[in-house]
Amino acid sequence: MKTLVATLIGPDKTGLVKQLATLIRQHHGSWQGSAMSELAGHFAGIVEIRVPEEHSEALSQALRKLPDFQVQLVEGNSPAPQGQHLTLTVTANDRLGIVDEVTEVLNGLNISVKTLKTDSHPAPITGIMLFEATSTLTLPHGQTLADLQTRLEALSDDLVVDIEPT
Repeated sequence: MKTLVATLIGPDKTGLVKQLATLIRQHHGSWQGSAMSELAGHFAGIVEIRVPEEHSEALSQALRKLPDFQVQLVEGNSPAPQGQHLTLTVTANDRLGIVDEVTEVLNGLNISVKTLKTDSHPAPITGIMLFEATSTLTLPHGQTLADLQTRLEALSDDLVVDIEPT
């Protein structure tokens, strides 16, 4: 078996995920995991596919021929980082640079980001725009949750940090 990771981006339209799922199935592939989203009228996705060696080239060619899509394929083979798995949520008044500041702390502690989802929305009572980022992380052995929390909270007085082991 071979593992492929496909990234796709193109104009959003109904039926894209179905089209992709059918194509993978027709080429004897198995959909393992994915993250997909529509942003500003475009569909973007990343899909992990397991496929028998003898079908991987045909599947790769078919994926690259998807109309209106930019497709990149790489072979998956990296071992997962070792450490404690966490879910991190940070919320703050929306401003420039929040993701940069948070990822600077994570990088400084050698923390691996597995997923990241961000959103901006108005606060319920005041209507002030809030920024929220939720990520799954791998905290390496030797690092502590307390140190991570302290460093993140030091970024800004309005930054609310929630860390949950998973």
